[in-house]
Amino acid sequence: MKDPGNGRQRAKVTQFSSFASRVRGRAGTDGIEVREDEMVHITAQRIYRMRCGCGRSWFELQLPNLVTCPACAKLGLVST
Repeated sequence: MKDPGNGRQRAKVTQFSSFASRVRGRAGTDGIEVREDEMVHITAQRIYRMRCGCGRSWFELQLPNLVTCPACAKLGLVST
């Protein structure tokens, strides 16, 4: 189902679980509990910590091959 206004799509997830296994006190209760929940969009990010030979460290969201140190302005090759 499409959400008007922001261009994102929304979906519903249905979960099934055995109701009888969770409710042990009631004898003869059989059935399936159905629950619908809305799915949301989750974004994950990686953060890379960079450290120069001069001692300065900083963080980057993408892993570059070459980077310039913000403290000493030297160009360095990134190794993992």
